[in-house]
Amino acid sequence: MKKIDRVRAALAGARLDRPPYGFWTHMPGIDLDPERLAAETAAFAARYDLDFVKSMSNGLYCVEDWGAKCDFSEIERGGVARVVFPAIRAAGDWANLGDVDVEADAFGRELRHFSRLARFTGPDVPVLATVFSPLTIASKLSNGLHRDHLASAPQSMARGLDIITRVTCRFARAAIARGCAGIFFAIQDASYDVLDEASYREFGEPYDRQVLAAARRAGGWFNVVHMHGENVMFDLLSDYDADALNWHIGETPPAIRDYRAASGTRAIVGGLQRGHITRRDFAAIRGDVERSMAETRGRGILMAPACVIRHPVDDATLRSTAELIQGLARPA
Repeated sequence: MKKIDRVRAALAGARLDRPPYGFWTHMPGIDLDPERLAAETAAFAARYDLDFVKSMSNGLYCVEDWGAKCDFSEIERGGVARVVFPAIRAAGDWANLGDVDVEADAFGRELRHFSRLARFTGPDVPVLATVFSPLTIASKLSNGLHRDHLASAPQSMARGLDIITRVTCRFARAAIARGCAGIFFAIQDASYDVLDEASYREFGEPYDRQVLAAARRAGGWFNVVHMHGENVMFDLLSDYDADALNWHIGETPPAIRDYRAASGTRAIVGGLQRGHITRRDFAAIRGDVERSMAETRGRGILMAPACVIRHPVDDATLRSTAELIQGLARPA
C-alpha cells in the first residue's frame, strides 16, 4: 500500500493492516540552511521508512522577521531555542508591529525548505509544514509578556494578532502551494495552566480558525492541530476544522479511550510518549503502541509522538519502534 494512501485511509477512519507512523526531532546546526535541512529530514524519513513527515523547522523561525534575536545553542544538548531579545517589550509595541513578506528572509527560508523537502521525499510521502498559532507567535515575540498585555492593552494586542494572523495565513497557503499536504498547527497557549478559557476564546480561537481555514482553502488535506503541554483546552481545540488531533496522550487528559467514548471521531496523530523514546524504554513504547491500537481498534490512528523528540535521538530505539509498528501488519 502506498504511504499516501495509507495516510488518507487512516484519516478517513478505515481499518488498515497497520497504522501509518511518523517521528520528528530537531536538526541542530543545520536548521537554518533550507537545503541541508530538507536533505537531512528526507534522509531521516527514509532511514525509518516513515509514512509521513513533519517538517523539523527550528522553533523560532516565526519571530525572526519581526526582529527577535534567537539563541539555538541549547538544542544540541537536549534543550530548547530561546528568544534572547524579544521584538515586543511594551504593550504599545503590538499596534506598531509591521507586516512581513513570507517569501523573504526567515519565512522565505522555511518555504524553500518545504519545497525541497517535498521534492526530496516525493509525492508518495505527505509532508506537514510546521506552522505556529498566532498567539503562540505572540508569546515567542514577547517572551511571554503577551499575557499581561491581553489585560492591559487588549486593543493593541488585537491589532498585533491581526497582523500576525494575516502573515501566518499567507505562510500556510504558500507552504501548501510548495507541496505540503497540510500544516502541523502548533498551539502552545491553549492550556488552563497558561490562560483562562474566556481569554483564549477572545485572543486565540478566532485567529486559529482563520489560519486553519486558509490552509483548507489552499488545498490542505492533512491539517493537524497540535495541543502542546498539559491541562489543554481539549474540548475547544478538538472542535477546530482539522483532519487530525495531536496532544500529549498519556501525560494530559483525555485518554484516547475517553475521547472515543465521548463520540470523538477525528483521526489521532499520536499515541507515543516522547519521554519513553528519549529514555529508550522499549517496554513502555510497546505499551504505548498496544494501548493506542486497542483504544482505537486500529482505526483513525497515525502513530507518532505528541511533540518533538529531544535531541539527540537514539537510532536503535527509533528503528525498533518502526519495526514494532510495521510488525502489526504481520500475521500472528
